[in-house]
Amino acid sequence: MASYQVPIENKLPMPHQEPLRKRIKSPKDIAERLLFLIIAIVLIYVPQVPMSVVLVLKKRGTLASTPLYIALFALMIALYIGAVWLMRFLIHRYTDQPLVRRWEKRDALYVVLGYLAMFGAKLILLPFYTSISGEQLTKNDAVIRGMLKDGNQIIFMIVFMTVIAAPILEEMVFRGYVMTAFYTRNPIWPILISGVLFGLVHQNNNIAGTLIYVALGAILAYVYRRTGNITVNIGLHFLNNAPMIFMALQFIK
Repeated sequence: MASYQVPIENKLPMPHQEPLRKRIKSPKDIAERLLFLIIAIVLIYVPQVPMSVVLVLKKRGTLASTPLYIALFALMIALYIGAVWLMRFLIHRYTDQPLVRRWEKRDALYVVLGYLAMFGAKLILLPFYTSISGEQLTKNDAVIRGMLKDGNQIIFMIVFMTVIAAPILEEMVFRGYVMTAFYTRNPIWPILISGVLFGLVHQNNNIAGTLIYVALGAILAYVYRRTGNITVNIGLHFLNNAPMIFMALQFIK
């Protein structure tokens, strides 16, 4: 009796299988991917412009209009949505694998283990950073904490950016795009590239501060390599940034 087999091209790859990716074929292909990487990194900063405008207006004492603040906040949200949409387009230029899939039981385990690994990395590397800089907070965290003192309007924008928008957009850039466009069978290089880029885009004043974010980025990259599900990474990134909510509560007036 003849059996019917589903054509392999119609099967969705499971996280542990080789994903359907478009390989680098020429120097021109490399240049294109690098150009899109630059665009992707710029996309991280563009949605932050409205918040910078709010900061400038507050320091000048000219942000008295609530409608103006609401308009700038709405623009910030719209820019993040646009950036996420564009990143989805860029990622799918190089893979047929869906970014979002239903979670498996092991995905939740990766979130827990990933969070513990990130917590451990900070526990080990922060004393090294403190011994060099004399500061308890990394420059990135110190900048955010300083902005939280500028009032409720900035607080709400920072919480939205760090807890909601950043986990989504940064994971799409540094895991979704980088680990797809520059994929290799050897997992080490994509994980290292993703981690280093993640460390470099976060504001730091010395190598020790950068190393903290490189380690965090590498852990997130490893989780993505194992699961192939961007929502798992977003969930893990959210958990890592969630304490910002409690920090922000201290400054709400």
